[in-house]
Amino acid sequence: MKLEDMLGREVLVFDGAMGTMLQAQGLAPGACPDVWNLERPEDVIAVHRAYVEAGAQILETNTFGSTPIRLGHYGLQDRCRDIVVAGVRCAREAAAGRAWVAGSMGPLGALVEPLGELPFDEAYAQFAVQARAFAEAQPDFIIIETIADLNELRAAVLACRDHAPGIRIIAQITLDPSGRAFTGTDPETAALVLQSLGADVIGFNCSVGPDLLVEAVARMARVARVPISVQPNAGLPLLQPDGATRFPMGPEEFAAYGPKLVEAGAALVGGCCGTTPEHIRRLRAAVEGLKPPARPGPLAHTLGLASRTRSLFFVEQNLPVVIGERINPTGRKLLTRDIREGAFQRVRAEAKQQVEAGAAVLDVNVGVPLIDEPAAMARAVRVIQDAVDVPLCLDSPDPAALEAGLKACVGKPLLNSFSLEEGRAEAVLPLARRYGAAVLGLTIDEKGIPASAEQRLAIARRLVAAAEAHGIPRHDVVIDPLALTAGAQQAEAKETLKAIRWITDELGVLASLGVSNISFGLPNRHFLNAVYLSMAVTEGLAMAIMNPLDERMMDTVRALRLFLNRDRNAAVYMQAVGPKRLVHTVEEALKAAAKAGEIAPAAVTPSSGAASGPAPAGGRDGAATPAEPATPAPADLADELGRRLHDAILEGDREAIVPLVEQGLAEGRDPMDMLNRHLIPAIEEVGRLFGEGIYFLPQLMLSAQAMKKAFARLKPEIQKAKVGQTEIGTVVLATVQGDIHDIGKNIVAVLLENYGFRVVDLGRDVKNEVVLEEARKVGADMVGLSALMTTTMPQMKRVIELFAREGFDCPVIVGGAATTKAFAEQIGARGHGRDAQEAVALALEVLKERRAGRKGDAG
Repeated sequence: MKLEDMLGREVLVFDGAMGTMLQAQGLAPGACPDVWNLERPEDVIAVHRAYVEAGAQILETNTFGSTPIRLGHYGLQDRCRDIVVAGVRCAREAAAGRAWVAGSMGPLGALVEPLGELPFDEAYAQFAVQARAFAEAQPDFIIIETIADLNELRAAVLACRDHAPGIRIIAQITLDPSGRAFTGTDPETAALVLQSLGADVIGFNCSVGPDLLVEAVARMARVARVPISVQPNAGLPLLQPDGATRFPMGPEEFAAYGPKLVEAGAALVGGCCGTTPEHIRRLRAAVEGLKPPARPGPLAHTLGLASRTRSLFFVEQNLPVVIGERINPTGRKLLTRDIREGAFQRVRAEAKQQVEAGAAVLDVNVGVPLIDEPAAMARAVRVIQDAVDVPLCLDSPDPAALEAGLKACVGKPLLNSFSLEEGRAEAVLPLARRYGAAVLGLTIDEKGIPASAEQRLAIARRLVAAAEAHGIPRHDVVIDPLALTAGAQQAEAKETLKAIRWITDELGVLASLGVSNISFGLPNRHFLNAVYLSMAVTEGLAMAIMNPLDERMMDTVRALRLFLNRDRNAAVYMQAVGPKRLVHTVEEALKAAAKAGEIAPAAVTPSSGAASGPAPAGGRDGAATPAEPATPAPADLADELGRRLHDAILEGDREAIVPLVEQGLAEGRDPMDMLNRHLIPAIEEVGRLFGEGIYFLPQLMLSAQAMKKAFARLKPEIQKAKVGQTEIGTVVLATVQGDIHDIGKNIVAVLLENYGFRVVDLGRDVKNEVVLEEARKVGADMVGLSALMTTTMPQMKRVIELFAREGFDCPVIVGGAATTKAFAEQIGARGHGRDAQEAVALALEVLKERRAGRKGDAG
């Protein structure tokens, strides 16, 4: 049977793990598996054949790490094409017509902006190299796998669509035990974004076992209109006392979940880490004869928009959806000035205020004359996504600005707008199709805005047809029949209402409206807007582009939802009828934000910038041997500046933090006091929120970046206070190989320096050999190792073993979210620092021991 006849109609079975199978054949730990496609193809083919004999119907190529950036770790960055082509050839030979071949494309090993430093365009370029090699080798699928960052997945899917056209794309995200990716993306959002981008199959692989993926598959199935794949690990990995990782789930237990995954919605099943040919043999037998559930899911043909961590589906109970209109410089002098000057604090404040007031989507317009609008749009999108987690509506007449916003937008946005004006649809619709966005069409044609509802309906029909011709599904098309000012065109106000009803009923698409246009030039605009909104919603209006800070309008929206039975038990209405916090102007919004600690006062009064020049720093008195470290005071939220410092870290406000630190220094505050009383408690709270699953990696990284900026500004002031002091010892710090998290390590570094240590910080993802080399070079008194992930913790033991083999006598202390005192004892570490203060106390203790030992040796 042909693949196209089976895909989504029959349950297909993947193979299992490749790396562990190659290690059993002699692949050394840390060596490059992919190069065996060239150097030992017979061993790769043998693994593939074992899976074919076990019943696998789809073989994954041994090319998981074959992007130039990954191969560069082995000096093989120029062999990508050869390795990929050989990998597909090996799988084809082993398949011998009995299985299909999927070209494996894994993560880049570097975080993409804004979580990391790798630009989106560079990530795309890396994947494009591998995709071009697949285009030459022609596997049946390209399977993008083991990626937890939705933005990285976006880059990979785009690269495959562009450079390997015609090859089916399977796009899989990796979840953690919480049911989300560690970047915060949930199954519904992953489904919405990936299928909108054009993936032919969507799903999950790696990280967790099948027991934790049944619910995730069921959630994805509600949204999916394409087949779902799932390749779990053989259970959650367990860290052994010797530092090795073991997967606990045997073949029989693993296979028992196969029917449950199919029942939940999976059409393709297989295995990932820890699975063997026997796991696959049992799995194939368990799902034999089963049929995937019918597609599509109940939300598959419903308009959905998404941020990285949240999806919004335009189902009846969510309507009308409020799209906040205030990030638009038209008629806004201060916002216009800020955007022109590249200052985006006002944009951030507007975003937060609107979401707090009830906006579910934010319109983003940065159309200031004579600026680089694409750059401004990208910057605005990044700033807004840092501040809030609602979907965006990208608003510009400039296609280049729209594309810049689309690249920066992690999720599924709405494009505002296209029309039948000459060239507009042709410029906008391909962008929406390429980046998986929904589109908003305006009922304007070559002759302008027609007067009658019949004419607007005719244009709407043409708009929907144009979008569908570009591959955009009807449910992703929104039509705005345009509200014209009743003061000048009174009769047409009624025509707009008729058009809303006809567009909704006859075309089956959702209608939107910029409501405030209706009252332009008339008195008592708030009242007129609220009345017209009520009339429009009763005609079927699904979304209103409006000012959510207008209390009357928001009360109208809540009342409409209540009366239309869309607010169960009036819960939302009752919650909102308490004290109001209405802010009518940008100036008042900024003052409110400053009072709440969200921005620095300098942003409220642009002429009153922060004073320059630090005040004299306080701090220690110069003793060579410090006292025991004091526990940081709890965040002093009664101190207004202290609260703003605390909140800037908590919210990851990278633009506000340095001006706030400067303000504190200008006021003569002790830099260590700011650090201990406000910054460290804030970053520790971030860590707690991350540990509790309230914050996700994006918030964690943004807070880390804000903290790093604060550290960088405070460090020279702290150093000034230490002039003439003697360094008491040398500590080498590193986040272990394979781990990119360094918040805790950075805090430890600052505190150790304050207590008189010379700190040599090697950064993150540091190779074991580099730790040894640098520690020897500087004559370290001790080495501090940090790891956040359980998968990287074994590197700590390997460093200690390396020190022992090389005869380097240097104590190692360890720390990080997943580490414990028991683990430290198991691997032979000198001790474990539960937090930064405990790490400093431990370092002082170790130093004391080292000094005592040296005195004893000398005696």
